[in-house]
Amino acid sequence: MNTKRDDRWLPSFRRATGYLRPHRRALVIGLLAAVGVSAFYTFGVSSIIPVLKIIFAEHETLGDWLHRSETERRLGVVITADVPNDFRGLKLEHVRLAGLNADELRDGDRIVAIPGQTDSSYSYDLAGEIANHPGEHLERVSVLGPDAAPSSGTGAGRYVLPAIGRREVTLELKPQRRWWPIVHSGAQLLPAGNTSQDRFHTLVIVMAAVIVITLLGAVCRFVNEGLVAIAVQRAMHDVRTALADHALRLPVQWHSTQPPGDTLARFATDISKVEVGVKTLFGKVVREPLKAVGVLTLTLLIDWHMLLIGLVGLPIGVLVIRVFGKLVKRAQRRASQSWGRLLDHLGERLTGIRVVKAFNMQAAESGRFQAEGRELTRAQTHIELVDAASRPALETLASLAISAFILYGGMRVFNRELEPHLFFGAVICLGGIFDPLRKMGNVYNRLQAAEVSARRLFDIIDLPTEEPAVTPTSTAELPPLREGIEFRDVAFSYATNPDQAVLDGINLRIDKGRIIALVGPNGSGKTTLVSLLLRFFEPSRGRILIDGRNIADVSLASLRAQIGLVTQEAVIFSDTVRGNIAYGADGVSEEDIRRAARLAHVEEFVTDLRVEHNGETTTGYDARINARTLSGGQRQRIVLARAILRDPPILILDEATSQVDAESERKIQEALEDVTRDRTTIIIAHRFSTIARADLIFVLNEGRLVGVGRHKDLLSSCPFYENLVKTQFAK
Repeated sequence: MNTKRDDRWLPSFRRATGYLRPHRRALVIGLLAAVGVSAFYTFGVSSIIPVLKIIFAEHETLGDWLHRSETERRLGVVITADVPNDFRGLKLEHVRLAGLNADELRDGDRIVAIPGQTDSSYSYDLAGEIANHPGEHLERVSVLGPDAAPSSGTGAGRYVLPAIGRREVTLELKPQRRWWPIVHSGAQLLPAGNTSQDRFHTLVIVMAAVIVITLLGAVCRFVNEGLVAIAVQRAMHDVRTALADHALRLPVQWHSTQPPGDTLARFATDISKVEVGVKTLFGKVVREPLKAVGVLTLTLLIDWHMLLIGLVGLPIGVLVIRVFGKLVKRAQRRASQSWGRLLDHLGERLTGIRVVKAFNMQAAESGRFQAEGRELTRAQTHIELVDAASRPALETLASLAISAFILYGGMRVFNRELEPHLFFGAVICLGGIFDPLRKMGNVYNRLQAAEVSARRLFDIIDLPTEEPAVTPTSTAELPPLREGIEFRDVAFSYATNPDQAVLDGINLRIDKGRIIALVGPNGSGKTTLVSLLLRFFEPSRGRILIDGRNIADVSLASLRAQIGLVTQEAVIFSDTVRGNIAYGADGVSEEDIRRAARLAHVEEFVTDLRVEHNGETTTGYDARINARTLSGGQRQRIVLARAILRDPPILILDEATSQVDAESERKIQEALEDVTRDRTTIIIAHRFSTIARADLIFVLNEGRLVGVGRHKDLLSSCPFYENLVKTQFAK
């Protein structure tokens, strides 16, 4: 495992996101759709401004307002809002000191004509012409000073403006924005009148556009969430597969010390936490800030002074989110560990339910489960409370910011520095900014929880597998057994207790085709010895040779392909009888399966086998079985058939008949007579009937080889064996 400390932000979680790389096409399209969500969200929020203008404006149409706003921007002036269309020209209420025309224009001036227009042009006509002027200069613009009073009309629809106080100037214009022609074209489609009917028709058009924008935003959101979810689900499938594949390849020594409940918790809860984190990162974390940025830009265009006031609480909000995230990270670590202990406890008790009931321990075990569950509940409650506190804290900060925003904006409206409809639009835009930020309130918490869970996943994935590093010899294939197996000065100690030798100085040889028996009291090292042959563990000292080749220098697959194992605990998987027999033997025919079943005396019961499960009845070799479906003897015979089907040169029988009744043992012994013929067989047993036909017996005691020979010879040469026969084999 990589123990080097990584100081990067969320290193394990970031590593988990790497599993998205093969599915990046769906992810990228989903993220691009998030840009569309942001754009249409901004358009939707901004639509409130024209709606307010339509409803509350008395004299200006929506088109007039757009032209006036663009003219103000291009000239650098402020024009009196919502006044009747004035024959006296366009009145400039204020000329900005930093504007392009501060030297040519003064507060109160009126623009009465531009080239190509007569003096009688109306104010809204002038605003439209200036807004849509293609150049960046306006020459020979007629301007009246604030002190020059225009005369009345002539009665023929024309008006005479005085010459005194009148001047011609050249005005500078800011360039048109790229999207202005689109806005102008849209404005041309709106009713030009200002009657109540015209205003209602304009409102209908605007609301229809809002509906279209909302629909397009909904489509983009569906594409965003849907494609991101597809990419995330496929990535989590890859994570689950990688974790399962790696866990199956880890050494048996790791499995023997790792609580299975903790491993299952990593599959059940930690992967789901990572999934939530990844989906949040590429969904909400991308989409919501983009929405906020879009509306933020809109607010900047309305009034950037108000925006600065509204964002004063942002640094405090970031600090609150960070503190809450750290609290969640610690609580999630405790919750993940507690989940593992809880599942491990429950799994053990359900597996041993007969013992629990026989010893009347239901109440006691329920109490232990409840005690462990309380620890989990405390951790989960801590997470929920922090999550629950996140939003109110952020909403309180948001309310303070909005209050400051409204107070400042209200002051600007009262001072006639901001139009009321723009003020209300800015307030709504601020709400549009804080809504995405509010939704981001628990994002940091989720990412911290995902980091803890991702680290637990990679703690397993980073463990070294039992296959050695690739070298020129480690990938060599082991040829079929020709001569025999040899243990040379083999010693072994478990990593958890390296000072206690389980095996010490074992030297023995097993010739091809011989049947040998390993006998000795419990704990003498018999099962450990055959586990070393299978390389479930590696010797602490010494070598194990097959045909003179060290098994440490050959591939595990080629080694284990030559060994069939029948253990004391008959392991049956949830599958059909056929699937259980053919487990680990790919490409075998139906006849091969039935032949192995006959040799193991499986056909004696499988013909009449009927299994009902979930309303479905299966029979014979297609019967779906599990460890609870069959008797101990039936399970043992299926396991024996599984070993026979592979036709291995080496067969290991580890207490194969220790947990079956006399009749089942007789059947298995008959099967073994056929199976072990001309096959190198290693038998571990405590029953004399099992070892009686052994060619050679190896006697182990406290990890040492204390006797080798045939049964009769050992009775006279090995007192320990003689005593063992009297105590264990007498029956």
